[in-house]
Amino acid sequence: MTHPTGANAPSAEIVSLWKHQSKRDTSALSEVRSYWESLRSGRMVPLRSEVDPREISSALEYGFVLERLSPGAVRFRLAGMHLSDLMGMEVRGMPLRSFIAPDDRARFSAMLDRVFTQPEIHEYILGSDNPSGGQIRARLLVLPLKSDSGEVNRAIGCLVSEGTVGLSLRRFHLKETRVTSLSNGEQTREIAEQLPPAAAQEPRPQLAGFAELQERFNPESRPALRLVVTDTPAD
Repeated sequence: MTHPTGANAPSAEIVSLWKHQSKRDTSALSEVRSYWESLRSGRMVPLRSEVDPREISSALEYGFVLERLSPGAVRFRLAGMHLSDLMGMEVRGMPLRSFIAPDDRARFSAMLDRVFTQPEIHEYILGSDNPSGGQIRARLLVLPLKSDSGEVNRAIGCLVSEGTVGLSLRRFHLKETRVTSLSNGEQTREIAEQLPPAAAQEPRPQLAGFAELQERFNPESRPALRLVVTDTPAD
């Protein structure tokens, strides 16, 4: 059997697996966002009972549903396998802040509450050091939902990452926060300031089991986020 050669020979496109994975992950964010927008139908926030997972089947690996139990307490009700892979365990019932590095958790929890209280759309750019070398970057999207009682205490979202996950659980630092107000459409972007080197940070005690590190209170501490962009759509 002969094969055609030269200018008329058919060529096979070589696609980078990394680029293919990146595009697939980004499309998962877009799919969840578009589906949520379609559920709104002119309303500020759609109902949790209206969500049909079959409509976002290709994004389920990265998707999740959250419940806000009280201020600062936002936990997973459902979560895709990608999130369990990042954490190294099943994440249902765990707080979303478990994915965040201890130094950023108080700031993240205060910011996340606004998804439910304002309400707002939040997208976070995250970064995590990889023990095997390099960094893992991630994007977290959180979109508010109403319960059947009409209270905004649910959310749907998506968490995707780029880089090798490895065997160790991932803790992410906040790199950037993008916020869209659902009351007036105002958009803001906040960029985290440079954190001090790890060697200069005060060591924290190690706790056994799954106990979380306690945040140290400092009355003079200030959030390490600064507002850099504010865009209000024209009428």
